[in-house]
Order: sequence, then structure tokens, then C-alpha cells
Amino acid sequence: MAQPRDDLHASIFRYVWHFTRRQQLWLFAVLAVSLPLYYLTLDLPKRIVNGPIQGEWAPGETQTLFQTWITLPDFLGGSSVQLFDGVELDRFGVLLALSLTFLFFVVVNGLFKFYISTYKGRLGERLLRRLRYQLVDRVLRFPTGRFKQVRGPEIASMIKDETEPVGGFGGSAFADPALLLSQAGTALVFIILQNVWLGTVAAAVVGVQLLLIPRMRRRLVRLARARQITARILSGRIGEVVESIPSIRTNDTSNYERAELGDRLGKILKIRYDFFQWKFFVNFLNNLLAQMTPFIFYLAGGYFVITGRLDIGQLVAVIAAYKDLPSPLKELIAWDQYRVDVQSKYAQIREQFTMPDLVDPNVQKVSFERPPQLGQDIAVTGLKVTDDSGNELLQPTSVRLKRGETVALVGPVAGGAEYFADALVRLAETSGGRIAFDGQSLDALPESVLGRRLAYSASGLYFAQGTIRDALLYGLKHVPLRHETREGREEEKRLLEARLAGNLDLDIRDDWVDYEAAGISGPEELSRRLAEVLDIADMRIEVARLGLRSRVPEPMQEEVAGRILDARNRFRERLQEGGDEDYFESFDPARYSAYATVLENLVFGIARPDFEDDGQPLPARPEMRALLTETGLDETLLAMGRQIAETLIDIFGDLSPDNPLLDNLDLMSPDEVDMYRAALRRSAMDGAVSEKDRRAFQRLAFGYVEPRHRLGLLSDDIREHVLSARARFLKDAEAEALGSVGAAVSVHRPDAINPAATVQDNILFGRVVTRYAEAAGRINTVLVETLRETGLSELVFEIGLDFDIGSGAKRLSAGQQQKLALARALLKRADLLVLNRPLSALDGHSQRAIIERTLSARQTLDIPDQTVVWVLSHGEQSALFDRTLEFVEGRMREPANDAEPKLAESA
Repeated sequence: MAQPRDDLHASIFRYVWHFTRRQQLWLFAVLAVSLPLYYLTLDLPKRIVNGPIQGEWAPGETQTLFQTWITLPDFLGGSSVQLFDGVELDRFGVLLALSLTFLFFVVVNGLFKFYISTYKGRLGERLLRRLRYQLVDRVLRFPTGRFKQVRGPEIASMIKDETEPVGGFGGSAFADPALLLSQAGTALVFIILQNVWLGTVAAAVVGVQLLLIPRMRRRLVRLARARQITARILSGRIGEVVESIPSIRTNDTSNYERAELGDRLGKILKIRYDFFQWKFFVNFLNNLLAQMTPFIFYLAGGYFVITGRLDIGQLVAVIAAYKDLPSPLKELIAWDQYRVDVQSKYAQIREQFTMPDLVDPNVQKVSFERPPQLGQDIAVTGLKVTDDSGNELLQPTSVRLKRGETVALVGPVAGGAEYFADALVRLAETSGGRIAFDGQSLDALPESVLGRRLAYSASGLYFAQGTIRDALLYGLKHVPLRHETREGREEEKRLLEARLAGNLDLDIRDDWVDYEAAGISGPEELSRRLAEVLDIADMRIEVARLGLRSRVPEPMQEEVAGRILDARNRFRERLQEGGDEDYFESFDPARYSAYATVLENLVFGIARPDFEDDGQPLPARPEMRALLTETGLDETLLAMGRQIAETLIDIFGDLSPDNPLLDNLDLMSPDEVDMYRAALRRSAMDGAVSEKDRRAFQRLAFGYVEPRHRLGLLSDDIREHVLSARARFLKDAEAEALGSVGAAVSVHRPDAINPAATVQDNILFGRVVTRYAEAAGRINTVLVETLRETGLSELVFEIGLDFDIGSGAKRLSAGQQQKLALARALLKRADLLVLNRPLSALDGHSQRAIIERTLSARQTLDIPDQTVVWVLSHGEQSALFDRTLEFVEGRMREPANDAEPKLAESA
């Protein structure tokens, strides 16, 4: 499939014409058909006024309307042929017929405008889609070094926001001036035909407007450009602030950032103020000129009517025609400003996205053919890497990497090993030398070969927002290999629009995963393969833990509910079989759970994650407040909360906020100590508690767990009181009498899963008894055994694969991100695996274990001839490799290997 063209012509008109000439010509044709009808809407009012309204009619006089004939040319005799004899009508009939005819042409003209406007809109949006696609395509073809000079937010702002007016201009670039000029010209000709003097006045004013106003608006274009550039830079700076939050907070530079951003906003304000001031002045002058003409028409036209040189119908028609004249003129002037503004923006966009060293589109062309295996050695000859200033990062290096060889690259950071590794996968721009695969230069290989036969991982790779599964499979999504047949008008329209806009018509909804590259036959084997590569990267257990701590996806809830309930029952049985019942406390609707909070005991459930509230905490909602008051629990919890506050402040109130004794103080944060001390003081002085303080005290009580906090405040009477209120809550919730509170809580049920709870909590359905030190470990063991026995391990792993890693994988630790990147590289089973300090966040022991598994996995993954190049963080790990290359200050040397590879021994 050929890559769509991405021509970015210097002129916006040439760009628009190049891609839309057929559509523009069609618009011209439609416009030409509409002009005679537009002229008739100007002429008919004069006929109506001068005919049936002002004309002289004898009693019973009639007129013939709508006679139609054609006159033959002279060579055919020059005679006239009558096509329609017309209709005889009296005075009122003529008025009605002409008025209806006028209405008809008004409607027809409106339909023409509607069609032209809709067509222009669609044309503009299609061109906008094309332009944005071209710019994104060019970003994907930027030379690697270019990304060090640009900021992501600025590029995104240009593609998303700054292209908007360019796309809108696409539909109106040729049609609008043609339409507006033809309308204005038609109205002006009509006025001249009625009276030469009035027409001359109108033409003079129009000429002044067309010459003066656009020149004055040139300054608006300059100001708009300055506003655009400053706004773009502001967008980039805000993006930098977001990414620099750790540095800002650890260096106390937040006020410096505020001042710097405030200064930028001040500059933007000044530019915008100048822009609007000049804009409104130009509009004032334009409106003044436009209103001068009606004044002249009324004065001079009235004089001509009085003197008999102009009839009243002509004057009315002239005034009506001029009413239609300012609108197209005003729009034409606005269009001219729009044109200059769009040309300026387009030139800026083109300047940022046009460069001589863009990657050749043929390098990234779509290829459905599987590239052949790289079966020979890799020859590196005189490879040289320099920075933008010409400093040598890697001095000329020559080496041959044998097929199936494992090579360790060692040396200090920035010693040259990293640049060598990046150059092997074309991530470093070389300034000299050559890398050859199977005799072919690396620079000449298309990305369809590079991206499928080579794999790469490094410590700082970025992950787009998605799931763990998405991140792993990203390296296998080259082209859609399995197509789903989709038919229908909508599908045909989608494909047509993609092609008309110059986009690839590949369907993102198809299956893009290259299962063969992963060494499996289809999607049914995918989870097993993902588990294997995650095992190698030491992340499979972590993915399973994420699955345990995740909620059951809604589409799966009905399918897996029975299996989870079976696992819950089996977990109870294993506890009894092993004599571990004392380590666990199950939830019981009729019993208070000692290891759950007071609030959890009250509602016997947890908050729903999909409940869209207004920011109010659950206990503060009116329905909950009413329930607490009616059950008498309101005062009980208030007293309990005050006791908690008094006790905690007595014990910890004099400690500094950084005292380690406060680490386990979860009911009250160190920053809240003074707030609660003041609340206690106010309640002691006033004898009454404000609503704000009442809620604060009750919040302490709601979070209280006796075995954990051990303040001796939870008496049997309070437990019974909470259980009584629970019964009322559950009854009202079932009757849907609790409003938003009932919708916010997902209640525990012994015979069903809780959609708001995690998989682990649904299986356990209770709490670990923490008074036994060994309880947590023992319960975890029983849980793991239960998962294996009931076959839920695979389900938990599948749910873990669907864990959302967040933008940039920020929901994962640095070590987990690096393991995930390594697993993704392993999944491709590439001929060359390049790893550039991929596990720098891990300790040396963990790195060594993963290295051993990775090298051994070449047999497991059926790629025994895979060549591995690994930039090590710890030089002593090089003994695991066949060969070691050392880089110091950009120079390579190959130390003598006094020992045979130790992989087999360690394995």
C-alpha cells in the first residue's frame, strides 16, 4: 500500500488547490448556477412595488405573467418560439404571483447557500484532517536529533490548535471570494442599472473599503502572529512545569515558576489588548463607511424621486440591494484578513515541520511481507557519533558481531557504550562509518525490517497510557494481519473519507498482533507467551498482585462470579483444614467485624468507584446525616471522636511533625493536630459543637479500628448500636430510600461478589486478624494455594494484564517500567536484541538473575541464534557473556577474556 503524499507547499492557496481542485471547480459551477437566481431576488421587489402596488391599474385590467419564449439565431431564421403562453391575472393575482415567486427564489437561494456552506465545511474538515495527518506523519519521520530540540507540548499545540484555522480556510479559500465578489458585483451592477449616480457613489465607498480596511488589518495579523507564538511557548513551559514537579518541590522554586509564568501571561495580555483595541477601531471605521452610503441614498435618492428622475420602486430596490452589499463586502474584508492570518500561521507550521533530513517515506512504508531473518554477522566499520556541536561521543569504532553471540558492553556512563548500542538500532545519528546487516547498510533498511528483526530496551523508555497488555503487545503491531469483515454504508463512508483525506485506510479495529513473531499460532496462546516473557523479566508475580488488587472488569463479572465464590468457599475450607481459622475473620451481616473500620461496619460495604459524587464525603451526605440522627448514632460517634482527638493530642500533640512515632498515626495527620486542638478548645468553651467540628470529630470515629488503634473506645454497647444502625441502613438501601448514599455504597453479600471490591477482597470476604504476627503470611499462603487449586491464577493474571499503567506508566515503579520494557523486547524474538542499561533501577543481584534468565530464554523462546548486545550497569556481570567490549571516553577496546562464558555453569 502506497504512503499518501505529504506535500506542504509554500503557499496556502497552492496547498489547498493541490488537494481540493476538483471540489473547488464543482463549487464554482454551483455558484455560477445560483447567480441568476440571486439577481432575480434583487429585481423582483422593484417589479412588485412598481407593478401591483404603485402602478396604475384600470378596473378589471389584467396582466400576463410567466410568458416564456426563445429566440432562434439568425442562421435559423431569427424567429421566436413560444414555449409558454403565460397566465392572465388581475392586480391582486399579480401581487400574489410575484410575491410567491420572490419567496420561491429566496428559498432556492437559501438552499444554494446551505449546500455551498455544508460542502465547504466538509471540504475544510477533510483538509484539516489531511494536514494534521501529514504533520503527525512528519513527526514520525523527524530525524532522531530533532526530538532534542523540540518540546512535545509545543508540537501537540501546533498540530491540534494552530492547524484549526488552516483547515477552516480550506473550504473557503476559493469559494468564498468567488461567492462574495459575485454577490457584491451583482448587487452593484443592479444599483448602477437603476441609477448611475447612486451606483457610482456605492462603487466609490466600496472601493475605499476594499483598499483601506485590509491594509489597516495587516497590523492585526502581526499581532495575532505574536500572540500565537507566545501562547505556543507558554504551552511548552506549562508542559515543562508539569514534568518538573519533583524538581520544583525539592528546590522550592514554585514561586519562581509562578513569577516566570506570570511575566509570560503579562506579555500575552499586552499583545491581546493591542490586538483588540486596533481590531475594534478598524471595525468602527468600516461600519462608519458602510453607513455613509445609506445616508447618501436617502438624501440623493429622495431628491431624485422628488424631481422625478427616479421612481419610488427603483429607490426601494436600490436600498434593498445595498442592504445586501455591505454583508458580502464585510465578509470579503474579513476573509482577506483571515487569508493573511492563515497564510502566516501556515508558514509558521510549515517552517517547523519542513526540514531536509526527514526520514524517507519509503523507509516507513506499509509492508505486509515478513522480512527474512538476519542470518549473518553484523559488521560495524568506522562508526562515529558526534553531538550537535561536533564533539565526538563515539570515536571511530570497528567490530564484527557474530550471529548468536552475546556481547557485554561495559564502561562508565556516557563512556560511549550507550551511543554504540543506540546506533545499532538507528536511534543515534551517526556522523561517519557504516553498520551492515547481511551486507546491507543499516541506513538503507526499511523500518519494516528494523522494527521486526531488531528489539531494543533501555531504562527511560516512555509508555503511552494503556494496560500492561497494550504495552507488551505494542512491539508486535506493525500491520493488521487478521481482518474482520465489516460491511455497510458507514464502513464504506469511513474508508472513502480516509482516502479522500490522504490518510492510511488501515483499520485500527483489526487484529494487528503478529502472533508468528511471538512464536505462537494465535490469540489463544498469547497469555501463555506473555506469562513466559514476564517470568523472564521477573514481573509475572507483580502482574498477578496487580490483578489481585484490581476490581473484576464489569464485562467479566457475570462470567467469573461463580468461580470467585467457589474460591471463597474453598479458602474457608483450607483455613479449617490447616487450622488457620484464628488468623482470619469473615464478614457476617449479623456480626461486628473487629478488624474493619466503624464506617465499613455501618454500611457493610465499600464505596463504588463509578459513583459520580459532588465531592462530599459519604458521612457528610444529608441522607447519611439523617440516618445517624434517627438511629441516635450521631452523638455516640461525636463523643467517640472527641475522645480519640483528646487521647491522640495528649500522647502525640507535643511531638514535631517529623517524629517517627507519628508514622503509624493514620487517624489524624500531623498537620491536623493543631486543627483538632482548636476544635476541642472551642467545644469546651462554647459547650456546643459546630457542624464543621462535629464532622471532623466523627471522621476520626468512622476510621477507628480497635485492634489497630487500641484506645479502648469501642464498647459492646457501641458495637450493638452500630449493628442496629447497619440493619436500618441495609433495609433503606434495599428499598432505595437512601438516595445518593445508597447508590454510592456497594454492600457485601455472602452469596455474591462485590463489584466495587478487589479480586482479593472478594475471595477473602473478611479481614486478617493482625494480633498474630504470622497471620498475614499464613493467610497469603492459603490464598495462593487456593488460587492454584481453583484455577483462578490465570484469571488473576489476565486481570493484572488489563491493569491501567497510566500516562508514561507512572502507576508503575521505575523498576516495573524497566522490566515491562525488557519483556516487550523479549516478546518480539528478534534476531538482534539490544539492551541499553535496561535495569538500572534494580539492585545488582536482581539484574544478574534477570540477565541469566534472558540469555537462557533464547532456547525457551526458540531463538538460539539471537545476537544479544547488553550495556551493563555492573561490569562484573560481563562474565555471563561470550564477549566483552569496554568503552572509555568514547573509545572501544576489547579486553582479553580469561574465562569461558559462565552462563551454562550459572544456569
